[in-house]
Amino acid sequence: MDAIRHLLDEHALIMSELAELRGTVADLAARGEAGLPDALPVLARAGDLLGTRLESHARKEEDALFPAMERVIGEHGPTAVMRMEHEDIHGRGRLLRDTLRELNEVEHPLIDATREQLRQSLAGGGSAATLRGIAEQILQIIDMHFYKEEQILYPMAQQFLAPGVLEEVGAAIAAMDEAEAAARRCLDADR
Repeated sequence: MDAIRHLLDEHALIMSELAELRGTVADLAARGEAGLPDALPVLARAGDLLGTRLESHARKEEDALFPAMERVIGEHGPTAVMRMEHEDIHGRGRLLRDTLRELNEVEHPLIDATREQLRQSLAGGGSAATLRGIAEQILQIIDMHFYKEEQILYPMAQQFLAPGVLEEVGAAIAAMDEAEAAARRCLDADR
């Protein structure tokens, strides 16, 4: 497996799946609260994408590609920045999922103390703006992050890593893909 091509293909797939979120952000900007009923399912799908496919992609980089690069260029360079950005993206994804859960589970014990504040926020029009803001931040960070990986990090990997090392990275990524597929098959069989 060509590790870099595989990671680039995942970027393209993730970006195509985020296209719907981009449209929803624009719709929320135009329609505000009126667009929220249409936006919620899209935001939920985006939250799921961030918590599954994007986290899986980041794991492949952090567990397979980055260690190989760090053996050559050290741990405090571009891979350290990419790890921090991964954490930022994952944190914002969790914030999006948590915000959606709070909107859908007003009776949830974690928000009992702030139920009235939440209801006032929803009545005052804060939910669409809050969700739009979180989604905009996520999209901006992912755009910037993928750009840096595609224009700087991946070319560095191709330049500095020996072909045999890149093959090892590809094999590790393929093994991760197979493990995820096996886990999905087990989950599907349990249903």
